[in-house]
Amino acid sequence: MLKLSKVSKVYDGKVTYRALTDIDLEIEKGEFVAIMGPSGSGKTTLLNMISTNDFPTTGEIAINGTNPHKLNKNALAKFRRNELGFIFQDFNLLHTLTVEENIVLPLTLEGTSVKEMKQKSHTIAKSLGIESIMKKRTYEISGGQAQRVAIARAMIHEPKLLLADEPTGNLDSKAAKDVMNMLVTINEKEQTSLLMVTHDPQAASYSDRVVFIRDGKLHSEIHRGESRQAFFQKIIDMLSLMGGEGHDFSSIRV
Repeated sequence: MLKLSKVSKVYDGKVTYRALTDIDLEIEKGEFVAIMGPSGSGKTTLLNMISTNDFPTTGEIAINGTNPHKLNKNALAKFRRNELGFIFQDFNLLHTLTVEENIVLPLTLEGTSVKEMKQKSHTIAKSLGIESIMKKRTYEISGGQAQRVAIARAMIHEPKLLLADEPTGNLDSKAAKDVMNMLVTINEKEQTSLLMVTHDPQAASYSDRVVFIRDGKLHSEIHRGESRQAFFQKIIDMLSLMGGEGHDFSSIRV
């Protein structure tokens, strides 16, 4: 589904900065992978290249067999709309629009009929428990509701790969738990591949596998077994082993 081969990123400037070095990573269809590492380790750079917001200096990225970085501007825009879904820490919702209008935004760009948009938005809203707030503006809803709206918008066009950047970063523990359970349901039900960057060991423990990055290189990875609690503890142990500043990882919630 997603394959990175020897991907490196170097930023030129007064001082050349190497953000990533020779990253090899594969994610299977329907797999849920979390990326963790200290601040400045290269997690966001990696996500930006996979999301096509940035490009690798060397190496190749293939999503569903296509290298998006080789597409022209129009083809790339279409590829992003059809193949990728995005969930952000700060929700990235448009405050001038209602919840429903935010959700159907990807479909309006595709020229989908109003009838189909309404049908799809209400189906997904029902599955995420946000039917009652569809007519509200985004500043009238809670953070947990806003992240559900963002998930609905990301999933409305049924992307093959969902990219999440700190999806629980601005949520309290209950809302964070709800959002992670929703992402797991989407991952399992729709077989959507999911890649999530997070500082939160609790959020990471919902994934199938955690990949750790340090100083721009792959450090290690651990796989989930039967017990999420045991997996959570393994993540904590690995983070302790890697070191990093105390504030690099969010407070531990069990």
